[in-house]
Amino acid sequence: MTASTLSKPDTVTAWDRHAVAAFDRSADDILVVERPPIRGLASAVASARVHDYRSVVTPGDADARAAESLAAIRLDCPALAADIAGLARSFLTHFGVTEASLRVELVDKTSCPKFHCDNVHVRLVATYHGPGTEYVFVSEPEVVRAAPTSALVFLKGHRHPAHADAVLHRSPPVPPEEKRLCAVLDC
Repeated sequence: MTASTLSKPDTVTAWDRHAVAAFDRSADDILVVERPPIRGLASAVASARVHDYRSVVTPGDADARAAESLAAIRLDCPALAADIAGLARSFLTHFGVTEASLRVELVDKTSCPKFHCDNVHVRLVATYHGPGTEYVFVSEPEVVRAAPTSALVFLKGHRHPAHADAVLHRSPPVPPEEKRLCAVLDC
């Protein structure tokens, strides 16, 4: 990944850039940004294929990577593709990188059940359908919290200079006969 600064910070449109910038500078290891769900997604998820898609994404190919990710899981939802592409472009611009890792996964079981912190600068998890990302504060490990479905979850990783080792996260259990759809961006 190249860590060069992009020239248009005002092109961050997927979230309140001031709130995420404050998080990036703060000692907080997690930021949860609630937002409305994408309409009509539940029926599209029901017929989609359990699978994951992984790629590198750049500002110039965000639309293509988003479309490819949904084709890989056989999910037809233009609004979702637009949202994933918008998140990718905003993520790249906001964190000043020219490429990031993109993963879009549709699962029917827990994919990462252990609480952990990733070896990244920042991770963004957007759960579109199913249970949201679970997390605990290290000071209260017995209190498991869950981000709402549709929320954006920003997590500082070990490579972030302000990472405080205060929060651990995991993929939530997926109830029987249900699916979880999420997009993950790492830099």
